[in-house]
Amino acid sequence: QRWRTPWRRFYTQSCPLRYFYWMGFERMAHKKLVYINIDGFSFSYLERLKRKGKAGGFQRLQNDGFLFTGLRSGLVSITNPMQSAILCGAWSEKTHNFYQHYDLNEGRVIKHKRTFCAENAAQALLRTGHTVASIHQFMLENNPCREGDAQCAYFRCGKDPSDSRDRFALLKRMALGQAVYTGERKIVYSELPDFTAFYIDDIDSLGHNNAYGPYPKRATFEERQRDIEERLEVIQQELEDFVDICKQRGLFQNMAILITTDHGMTPFYGKSSLPDLLVRLNGAGIKATLPEMRTTDTQVIVLPYTIEASLYCIHPLTQEQRQTLLKVCRSAPYMQQVLEKEEMRHRYGMDSRGPDFLLCPHAGSHFYHKDVSEDTFGASHDSLDETSQHIFGMLIGGKVRHLVDYPEAVSAIDLLPTLLHTQFGCTMRDSTGKIWHGWFEDNQSMERIGAFE
Repeated sequence: QRWRTPWRRFYTQSCPLRYFYWMGFERMAHKKLVYINIDGFSFSYLERLKRKGKAGGFQRLQNDGFLFTGLRSGLVSITNPMQSAILCGAWSEKTHNFYQHYDLNEGRVIKHKRTFCAENAAQALLRTGHTVASIHQFMLENNPCREGDAQCAYFRCGKDPSDSRDRFALLKRMALGQAVYTGERKIVYSELPDFTAFYIDDIDSLGHNNAYGPYPKRATFEERQRDIEERLEVIQQELEDFVDICKQRGLFQNMAILITTDHGMTPFYGKSSLPDLLVRLNGAGIKATLPEMRTTDTQVIVLPYTIEASLYCIHPLTQEQRQTLLKVCRSAPYMQQVLEKEEMRHRYGMDSRGPDFLLCPHAGSHFYHKDVSEDTFGASHDSLDETSQHIFGMLIGGKVRHLVDYPEAVSAIDLLPTLLHTQFGCTMRDSTGKIWHGWFEDNQSMERIGAFE
């Protein structure tokens, strides 16, 4: 505070018009962004909650901003690729994470794990002098957030495993100005960091039909949906409690809170279509094998995800072979769509190391490496079905426009680029996401302020 007044006096007196610039800078310097990712939150879950009258918390939150009703995930819609895409505002052509690929030269499958090459939101804000923090947003761990670093702290709950209630308790302690620990270091925030990334995975774990906390693996999708509803009611209450704290402490007015997800969830059942696919391709004269079965005669490697499968050509196919492959795949009764490499690159920003073809089955079918037992079901999100691609998103805050619903077709990679631009005048170096306008009541962005200089 001591350096602000004399420097501001000199700066504004030397050029009176710069006063407007300075005042805008000071307002923006106080802005806060909280990014909450609820992994696996399909928009279909919200629609079900509304039908059953259980979405009251989300609807009350919506009154402080708006719900994205046309928000879309990407390709391949798996957790690590999509988490990195959102954080970097770019698809795998920049992040180079699309979960896995088959390396033709090495002759093996390369898993991408938590790697990504593009600059992320926390790195960009740290580079421009802001404070950042991550609560269990694992893609930011050591990239750049680290335990014990007050400028870019990484927080994890003392309880392991932890669920949304444990993690919200930590976020609320931060907002209340109570002591929190990053590694062995105690920090008391007088106000929240400029950017806080917060991650919870309850809904994703339940959606996959895993045993999770008090919830056992379920026999039917309907049973699991009831579990998800129950946990979403808990999360709604936690979100409302956090927002109430921010309002009571006077933080909310200059805060934007983005609540979103990486992908949805699509159930699948019964026998895998993978064996049938291999039979069909080989029967048509195209030697196709799984990676571990590759021989000198192999022409096409079939690399399954969970629901989808990717095809890698060892050598370029002739035009006739290509047409045969497409005809065989598209005519299979379980196939929804076959994407070719150029379409994936131009429409979905796919890394050049991506597959030559991506096979996307109808909802319920799958290319998993094993069958699903008849007494239960599986679920995943590497799917083009709406239950995986249409995702939850909400923006609230003191100066967010009260639009209730925002129906535009927004991509997941547009969210943070827009908010960093609007809140901080900051741009991620590798971002390709669209900058949207009209999300805030005050149009005071760095772009606008700069016009006064």
